[in-house]
Amino acid sequence: MRITDLGLTLEDAIHFYGEEAGALTQAASHHLATPGKRTRSQLLFAASSKPINLELLAHSGAAIELIHEASVVHDDIQDRTEYRRGEPSVWQKFGANTALLLGDHFVSAAFRAIAEVDVNSSMHAKLLIMMSQAISRAASGQHLQLSSTIQSADLTKIYTEVAVSKTGAFIALPLQFSNLIGHDQILNTEPARLCGEQLGLAYQILDDLRPFATPTTLVNDEDIIGKVITAPVAAIKSIAPSEDPFKALIRQTSHRDLALDLCRIWQTQAITRAVEYAAKLPAHTSAVIKKFIDERLKNDASMSTPNAANTIQLPHRANQRWPNNRTKSTKVI
Repeated sequence: MRITDLGLTLEDAIHFYGEEAGALTQAASHHLATPGKRTRSQLLFAASSKPINLELLAHSGAAIELIHEASVVHDDIQDRTEYRRGEPSVWQKFGANTALLLGDHFVSAAFRAIAEVDVNSSMHAKLLIMMSQAISRAASGQHLQLSSTIQSADLTKIYTEVAVSKTGAFIALPLQFSNLIGHDQILNTEPARLCGEQLGLAYQILDDLRPFATPTTLVNDEDIIGKVITAPVAAIKSIAPSEDPFKALIRQTSHRDLALDLCRIWQTQAITRAVEYAAKLPAHTSAVIKKFIDERLKNDASMSTPNAANTIQLPHRANQRWPNNRTKSTKVI
């Protein structure tokens, strides 16, 4: 298999394993007909300078994308999202029960996509355990997000744990996989995990800032309506603990501007930590990560909010560092 065939093999594997779903095939085909950006698999491919097995690389990319699709389908049930990528979401078109089961199928299909590649059992075990750990971390993050409210103690800490666990786990996974199968020899995957988690945190903060580019529409924003704890909500609670953060973000311009600047500080800190961890990875991978940051995080960050170019002096209480999230490491084999 040539490197140029990776994209085709990736898509073939996603559809083969994802749509071989028995009674769920129609729902699977509907969801997979409008693909995402393939950000995670492309990160895996770009970071893998000397893959030991191109078929395994392609199937690992497919597994990562299928896990991502499972999380999307399940999230749409819990968030009551009616449209996904311009089409009715699975739960909207087929019902919550079908969506729940389809997500389960995609998880199963991801494991099968790796297991059916002819490699030694030790490599299979390492990849499957690592993927299992990422799924568990993401599920924990989703549960924490759903179970937290604005009355919860230390929303800043809760938010960072949610973002690192839920978003970060699936950005870290391609970097971890690359350290196993993308180079001449198997490398330590822990710096890759930590780097990916910080990229996920920065990415999630950026995503949370997007609605604030047009503040007049905030009253109709689904996260505001759904009382979702986003980075600006956590920031408002840090700045003005007694305020209703959702009302403050809509009505109080000065508080909102302070909160958005604090979010940008947090995002910058996450990017800085990601670069520090990237320095411990192979030079090629580190360069790929820096390019990812420049293209996906830094450029967009300057346009994500109307006051992004202005520096507002934060009050002492708000001028705080984002929690470092250096919790006890999960053992990764």
